[in-house]
Amino acid sequence: MLSYLARLTGAFALALSLTCCPDATYAASAESPQQSGQRSSEGAAPKSEAAEAWDAVKTTTNPALLEAFIKRYGTTFFAEMAKARLEELKAAAAKTHPRAPSLPPMPKNREREHAVLYEEDPTDARGRRFDGSVIWSTETIKTPHQPDELAARADIEIPSRGLRMKMSIKRNLDPALPASHVVELMISASGDFDAGGIANIPGMLMKANEQAAGTPFAGLAVRVTDGFFLVGLSNVPADRARNLKLLLERSWFDIPTVYANQKRAILAIEKGETGDQVFKTVLTAWGQYQDTTQGETAAPDESNNTMPDEWKRTMMGRPKAR
Repeated sequence: MLSYLARLTGAFALALSLTCCPDATYAASAESPQQSGQRSSEGAAPKSEAAEAWDAVKTTTNPALLEAFIKRYGTTFFAEMAKARLEELKAAAAKTHPRAPSLPPMPKNREREHAVLYEEDPTDARGRRFDGSVIWSTETIKTPHQPDELAARADIEIPSRGLRMKMSIKRNLDPALPASHVVELMISASGDFDAGGIANIPGMLMKANEQAAGTPFAGLAVRVTDGFFLVGLSNVPADRARNLKLLLERSWFDIPTVYANQKRAILAIEKGETGDQVFKTVLTAWGQYQDTTQGETAAPDESNNTMPDEWKRTMMGRPKAR
C-alpha cells in the first residue's frame, strides 16, 4: 500500500508539472536534483584552446595580436571572426590616418644604392626584410630674398611594401629655429600598404654598416602632418660637430618608424659612393666640410638624445631578418 501511494504521489507531481509548464522537459532519474546538477556541470565539455585564446584577444585593438591568432588557429571558426575584426581595425586606421599624397616617380637612369626595410613580426623573432633602393642627388632650394641653397636628397623605394620616401637634408637658415640642419622626410604609401600609414618617426641614426648598432643624431623629430616629418639637428656647437662627422663618416642611415597599426619598423639606407659624393659636395657648399675633418671629436653623448630606449635596444640587437 505504501509503495502504491508513493507511485501515485509521483504520478500526480509529474502531471501537475506538465500542466503548469507544458514546454518543460522532465528527465526521470533516480538521482536527486543536486546530484543531477553536479553531474551535468562535471560533464560539460571544456573550452578548446582556440576558444580560450579568442576570449583573450577578441576585444584587442592591436592588429599584430589578431594576425598571430589567425596564424595559430587558422583552421578554426574563431579565426574567421579574428579576420573580420582585423579588417575592422584596418578600415578604422585608414580613416584615422589618411595616406599622404604620392611622390613623383623615382629618377630614371641613375645609379642606385641599397635600402632595406626591417619590420617586426610577432610570430617570428627574426622579423621580416624587404629590399629596396635609394638614389642620391643634390637639389637646389630657392627661398625668397636668399641665395640658392644646396641640399642633399635621397629618393628611397621599397617596391614590395609599396613604400616611397623622399629625404632632404639642408642647412637651417631660419634664425628663429634652434637647429643647425633640418631633415625633411616625406613618405608615401600605396594602396597595397596594409599598416595604415606612418604614425611616428622617433629619430634618426647613423651606423658604419648595415648590421652595426646605430648612433642617434642629437636633435628632435616631430610629425608635421600625415606622411611629413621634420628632424631638427641640435645647434649646440659640440652636438653640431658630432652630427656633421656622423653625416660624413658613417655609411648607413637608420630611420625607425611606427606604423599606424603600432607595428615597428626600421628603414636602413646606404650612402654608397654616390651618397658619399653628395655629402662632400653639399658640406663643401655649406663651408662645413673642413669642420668635419679637423680631428676626432668625443663620442656622442646619448644621455639627452630623443631616441626612446626601446629603439636603442632595437638598434643594438637588430634581428637578422629573412
